[in-house]
Amino acid sequence: MIALPRPRAGVLNGYAVGVAVALFPNQLPRTATVQIVVCLLFGAVGGLIGWAVVRNREPAAGGYRFAAYLGAAALVGWVLWQNRLRAAAGADPVDPPTFAVLAGVVATVPFAVAALRTVRLRTACVGIAATLALAGFAWPAAAGSADTASYAQRFMSIDSAAPGIRAYASLGDGDSPTARAAVAVDRLIAAGGLARRAVVVAVPTGSGWVDPHFVRGVEEALHGDSAIVAVQYTEMPSWQSFVLHRDAAAASTAALIDELHRRAPSTRVRVYGQSLGTVGVIAAQQRATELGAPLAATLQVGTPAGVAIAGPAQLNASDPVGIWSPRLLIAPPARTAAAVGRPTPRPPWFPGLGFVQATVDLLGATAPPPGLGHRYDERQGAELVADLVSREELPTAA
Repeated sequence: MIALPRPRAGVLNGYAVGVAVALFPNQLPRTATVQIVVCLLFGAVGGLIGWAVVRNREPAAGGYRFAAYLGAAALVGWVLWQNRLRAAAGADPVDPPTFAVLAGVVATVPFAVAALRTVRLRTACVGIAATLALAGFAWPAAAGSADTASYAQRFMSIDSAAPGIRAYASLGDGDSPTARAAVAVDRLIAAGGLARRAVVVAVPTGSGWVDPHFVRGVEEALHGDSAIVAVQYTEMPSWQSFVLHRDAAAASTAALIDELHRRAPSTRVRVYGQSLGTVGVIAAQQRATELGAPLAATLQVGTPAGVAIAGPAQLNASDPVGIWSPRLLIAPPARTAAAVGRPTPRPPWFPGLGFVQATVDLLGATAPPPGLGHRYDERQGAELVADLVSREELPTAA
């Protein structure tokens, strides 16, 4: 009888450690598919480290017990944590068949790889390179054709039960923050926005997107007696803008505050920003103070770690954007939840592991429904204008 090849104990133990890292408690519910991918990725890294450690040593007999115990404990811990997290998030628990698939794949992959280890490394590398090349060609084409509507069109077409006045200036409306601010205020005034009960500056995210839930929250709370103005400052995803063009949000918002003060100095402005847009909220506060024209109200939503919070703010308990930073490598999160979203439990922190799990959670932070992750509901808009309406009139979550 031919014995099937098995991974060396050091490789298998490294794989088990990588899997345990991937299964450590996190902030957001994960599907079995996502968790399998994460387990295999981290398991592969752990296995490579294990191989590097034992490659020049004689194979030891046995040595699989540690991997078996650690893997089993990590899988059980994962399903217990996930079901607690899912209960708080209002999601279905992990069912036995799903857990069985996860456990089966994680347990069998290293043995399957060992059985295929006779395949030449060069062939494997060619296959991987071909896959990545195909993905690289397909991804930009798919991303470019997914949605051709501009962010201005999306903003103006947001569905609302009580639509108010909206004004938006895109990057194509001017070659500087000052020029775009002037266009936005022109459109606001032409539409009669200054006569509305609330004039709101909504600082977009890095791409130019304004959250429809916020817009509906403001308009429905005030029964349409509102005006919201926004100015695009970049067209990159927020994380890219945060790294490369963080000052653009501040410059754009300061220019808009300047223009509003010049054209309508008696107007009490409210300023809202989500994600990278929170940088604009702080810039607006500073500029308004310099002009001697204090803002009527501000609200920061989903403020990224590293950006100060100055005034009212919302941060979901499960939003990794608010806590992610290299600091998580050596210290627990400095911020706690400050929102009316789902009161999900915060995972235990452990050096290194907290950073790893928050990084993975970032990739799916905008996928959950409002109230979870980096998604917020209509109550963000209602909070900004809460002083203008009675509590009984404030809208509930969608």
